[in-house]
Amino acid sequence: MNTSTGESYARTPVATRRLRQRACIIGLGNVLLGDDGFGPLAVEMFRCGYACGSNVEILDLGTPGLDLAPYLYGTDLVVIVDAVHAENKPGTLCIYCEADLLSRRAQLHLTAHDPGVRESLAQLRLAGRGPSEVIIIGVVPESCDLGKGVTPSVLNASLVAADNIARLLVERAIDCRRRDVPVQPNLWWLSRDRPEFVAS
Repeated sequence: MNTSTGESYARTPVATRRLRQRACIIGLGNVLLGDDGFGPLAVEMFRCGYACGSNVEILDLGTPGLDLAPYLYGTDLVVIVDAVHAENKPGTLCIYCEADLLSRRAQLHLTAHDPGVRESLAQLRLAGRGPSEVIIIGVVPESCDLGKGVTPSVLNASLVAADNIARLLVERAIDCRRRDVPVQPNLWWLSRDRPEFVAS
């Protein structure tokens, strides 16, 4: 599977970052609309595959709109996981920074997600309480039809996204370790005719 990285995504040397940073991992998307549920799926796979310190919050927020702002308030690192519009083939991961989102280079899949994120960030920036860094991990969806379930390419991409979340945290000296024994994920929305999906 290919990974497309936003050109303006930049890494800051670990030595320049504060220890014990606050991080928030947010999954966005409607789990009833097929691949649009990528965000909740990926953060669940991350939660089940990795253990983090108490300074890392892992949230499935669905489609919150402007209600997203309290979760971004004063945070050091926010990682938003969602389906995105891009010219790549379905299942491709794309990594963007906040500038990509504000310039609309990164377009989250449904309009209910995208404006809510941009407007929440803009409000917090005006108040001087926005997150220090925002990264978007997106996947190109194949199908967002009601009740169709997640396609295999996006299902597989969720595991790669979980590994990327862990990498981003470790690069910033934020405590994140692979679990010795993965937790069984709670994927209640997936079709019952699919084989059991286990975190690895």
